[in-house]
Order: sequence, then structure tokens, then C-alpha cells
Amino acid sequence: MSALRVHLWSSVVIFAALTSRADDKITYQDHVLPIIQARCAKCHNEDKKKADLDLTSYRSALKGSGSGAVLVSGNPDGSKLMKSILQTEEPFMPANQGKIPDKDIDMIRKWIQGGLLENATGKAVAAGKSRTDFTLVSSSTGKPEGPPPMPTNLPATAVLHTARTTAITGLAASPWAPLVAVAGQKQILLFDSDKLSTLGILPFTEGQPVDVKFSWNGKLLLACGGIGAKSGCVVAWDITSGKKLVTLGSEYDTVIAADIRPDLSQVALGGPSRIVKIWSTKNADLEHKLKKHTDWVTAIAFSPNGQMLATADRNGGISIWDPDSGQELFTLGGHKSSVTALSWRSDSRLLASSSEDGTVKIWETDEGKRTKSWTAHGAGVLSVRYAHADRLVTCGRDGAVSLWDGNGSKVRDLEKSCDLPLRASFSSDDARIFASDFDGRVLAWNASTGKRIGSLNANP
Repeated sequence: MSALRVHLWSSVVIFAALTSRADDKITYQDHVLPIIQARCAKCHNEDKKKADLDLTSYRSALKGSGSGAVLVSGNPDGSKLMKSILQTEEPFMPANQGKIPDKDIDMIRKWIQGGLLENATGKAVAAGKSRTDFTLVSSSTGKPEGPPPMPTNLPATAVLHTARTTAITGLAASPWAPLVAVAGQKQILLFDSDKLSTLGILPFTEGQPVDVKFSWNGKLLLACGGIGAKSGCVVAWDITSGKKLVTLGSEYDTVIAADIRPDLSQVALGGPSRIVKIWSTKNADLEHKLKKHTDWVTAIAFSPNGQMLATADRNGGISIWDPDSGQELFTLGGHKSSVTALSWRSDSRLLASSSEDGTVKIWETDEGKRTKSWTAHGAGVLSVRYAHADRLVTCGRDGAVSLWDGNGSKVRDLEKSCDLPLRASFSSDDARIFASDFDGRVLAWNASTGKRIGSLNANP
């Protein structure tokens, strides 16, 4: 009888221990969902999905928002959801309210740390892998060694074709390769700038791309955009393979402007929030939030030497920052209306800005002073871009695409071919000029003669 009691007692102890272990598990169904329903479901449910994020089901919570995953298994500090509910990184959750109770935050933290279990019998989600660190080892000023990177065997099938085209606000040329990128309809199109032929198409699944940029070494392509009043982010691809390398930002509106630092260590982005955010590509951390601008951020550009970041807004304000410290170096005042574009000369000593006030201004970066200003397109300048040489191309609301020398003297207007050009850029060898327009066309000219030589099919 005594032995039986001992056996029964041992069984009770073992059962209690097993039950205790099961009870110790933090699961979505038993612990996290009640918090979501009480604190988050108003904005992030199946019907509303603010920022395309539904937290009211396990699968949708793991799927994340329109800008990517918000949960990293085993890594609370790397999970966007934790940063939002801790209100250490925008967007704050709950919106326009204080933080949720600490006990709820701690419960969600333990759930993430424990592997994002769905229920007591569920399996832990594999720990999140760290992002690709594509920071360059050394400075990248000047032309990189070796052949310039070009796409190889990229898909050429259009993501979307429409009966009518739309305005193209994103156009960029590789600094070293005969390659042009165009922000199409939910896709980025890549063209051979010599042959005017299609080289590949990259899907932009995050919404509508607004702008595109090449990295200074020409190896990466950056695109920013999103869904208006809903979500926004920046995506970077390897230009040779077309592989998507990183997605940064989790905005509640379209990202209008972005750029990547020449050493590939940072991405800066901005838009309607009026805040410039600098993200690390090494660990996807938000390093700086620059709150100087008083209206939408409309243009962002890192200097070719990587030592400065220029940003501009819809009020005509321009600032130059130290991207390492996030400290403002200069405030450049003078434009009377929205700044539409920024472009650095290749030696990083001069910065060009264009504005709806009709002017182009040149700023020196030793003391942050204006050196030149001229009326380029009286009705408004929509784009300015430096060549490798000391020349610039602009386009404006007067329908002209114009070539200028470094002193602001007009070299020529290009052959008139469109009513409202929105963006203009030189090819990598400065021999050709490309411009996109409001009607969804991309046209090409000979820079030496100003004669039109062809077009690119932005709606294949």
C-alpha cells in the first residue's frame, strides 16, 4: 500500500510538472490574441488592415504588413511590432495613445522570444535570420574596378499592362553601365541605354513605385513607393541577378524620396510624414529620425563621397546632414516653392537643386552658401541632374528639356517631344539624355545635337 501511494504520488508530481510546462508556454491563441483584441483589433483587423496589417489571426500576424514581416521569431528587439508597441519607433501603436500596459508588452515579448507558438501543441517558428549585410569594405568614390554590372537573364514579362499609361516620376541611369531604370506600373523596367531595348522587369509588389536610384557603384537598384495613405517602403535589388536584398521602412503613406549611401551602409527615406529616416542596411535598425522639415520630404540625395546627406521639402527648405551623427551641417534657404530634385556634382563639392519657383540653384558645401542661381523654366523646374562632367540637364512645366553648362548658361534645348517632362537624366557616358513624361512615355535624345533618337517602352 505504501509503495502504491509512492507510485501515485510520483505520478501526480510528474503530471503536475508536465502541466506546469504546458502552462508556461506563451501562445498566440491563449495569451496574445486577447491582448490584440483589446488593444489593436480596432485598426488591424481583417476588414480594416491599417498598413495592410491584420493581427487578429495567427497566419496574418506572421505574414506582416504591406512593408514586410513585423515579427522575428526569437528576436523581440528586432521585431517591428515590439518597437511599435514600445513606441520607440514609428508607427506608434496604439496610434495617438499611450503605451499598452507593461504586463501586455512583457507577454508579447515572451511570446516572440519563445518562438511565436500558435497554441500549446504548436511548433516554434524557426528563428529569424539576420538580414544581408551588403556594406562595402572600402570607400566607393570613383568608378569601381571591373566591368560595370548589368542584368543577366532577368524576367522580361510585364507584371501589369494597361490600356492607358500614367505619369512616370521615377527615372535613373546607372553611373557606369549602359542601363536605365524606369518606375512603371507596379514594376521597375530596366533598359539598355545604347540599344533602347528591354533587359528585365522587377516586380514592385509593395504598391506603386515613385522613384528609383542606383547605388554609386551601380550594383544595387533602389525603389521607393507604396500605397497612398496606407503603406510605404524602400526596396533594394541586386542589379545583376534581380534578387531582392532588403525592404526597409514601414510607413503609413507612400515613400516619395529615398537614396542609398555610397558605401551601402544606410538608406535614407522620406515623404508625407515630414520626417527623414536613416536605416542601417547591416541590421535593419532605424539609426536617425531627422525632424527639421515642415512639409512633405520631396528629395533625398547622399553625396558621392558619402560624407553628407541632402534633403528637401515642399516648402522650399533644404538641409545638409552628417549621416553618421544625424546632425545638421547646413540650412540652405532661398527657394520660394517646393524643391523637386537634388543632384550632387561627382566631386561632392557642389549640390544642385530645382524648384517649382522656376529656378535652379547651386550650393557649395564648404560653408553651405549659394554660388549660382538662374531661372531655368519659368513655370517651374521639375528635375535637375548633373552629368559626370560639369553639365546639367533640367526639365520643366514649359515642356522643355534643357542642357546647361556648370555656370548656368544654356547649351541647348532638346528637340521638343513632350508636353510635360517630369524627370531627366544622362546616360552613363553622358552621350544621351533620357526623360519621362506625364503621359507615361520615356524619350531619348542625343546630348551633342539635341535631336531625338528614340524611346523606351514603359508599358510592355
